[in-house]
Amino acid sequence: MHYEFRVDGVLSDEARAALSGMRITVLPPQTVIDGEVLDDSHLHGIIAQLDALGLSLVSVLPNPGVG
Repeated sequence: MHYEFRVDGVLSDEARAALSGMRITVLPPQTVIDGEVLDDSHLHGIIAQLDALGLSLVSVLPNPGVG
């Protein structure tokens, strides 16, 4: 399933590199990160990765019509 993650601010080069498999769109004051999520474990792993990168997660939305 396709998911959209919104975080506050703009991603650092380190964060962009860590999320290189996903599409990144800056929509000030937030950044939208979206891509394919394989299962619940993968979803929780992405959320943990965003946290480890110090990003403030605003929302996580499934988008079944994309992908």
